[in-house]
Amino acid sequence: MGCIAGRAGHGIVTVGLRKNILLTPASGVYKDKGSKFLAYACLVKSEAEIRDYLDQLKKEHFGARHWCYAWRMGENGESYRVNDDGEPTGSAGRPILAAIDAHGLSDILVVVVRYFGGTLLGVRGLINAYGGAATLALAAAQLAVMPIPRTLTANFTYDKQAEVQKVVNDLELKPKAVFYQNDTVTMQFEADLEQIELLWVRLTRIFGVDVSDATEEATET
Repeated sequence: MGCIAGRAGHGIVTVGLRKNILLTPASGVYKDKGSKFLAYACLVKSEAEIRDYLDQLKKEHFGARHWCYAWRMGENGESYRVNDDGEPTGSAGRPILAAIDAHGLSDILVVVVRYFGGTLLGVRGLINAYGGAATLALAAAQLAVMPIPRTLTANFTYDKQAEVQKVVNDLELKPKAVFYQNDTVTMQFEADLEQIELLWVRLTRIFGVDVSDATEEATET
């Protein structure tokens, strides 16, 4: 089985979105019927780093039978890949990815190296082994929660400025930039997603204030 890759959409409607990242590399060991599954988790930022790390592990564990892995990257974890490296389809990479997702992680690679013990485990046994090894590694890891910043733009006429400013003050925010053109004011804000969503809700209640997600607009362009 080769690699399966994908991307997932994202938007401002996801409340309190965060990504967790690894602070330090972590490892775990799972054993079943003589087979040994060694899981290694590390922080990654590019596919080049992933290739280098896989090459390193294959040199260190040249006597192993399989080097199965999964990774997830991106601001919202929108990019991912799984690889079963010769194991039955869906028995290795997917369970590893499931362990990653259970911890809400992004920018992470988990590789599980298998030393074959002579006894076939079956698909269910492999799912338990690969997922279990990844889970053990991540359970021992130090994680950090990273707020995902968002940018919001509000357009309104001068007569709405006092109402808008009251909302901004209530939420203890400061505009990143303010532009004045003819009788229109444009305010731009940057904050973590929770704050931006609160600001969005409050501003859209003011008649005549046009609110847009500048983060999404920048991504589309």
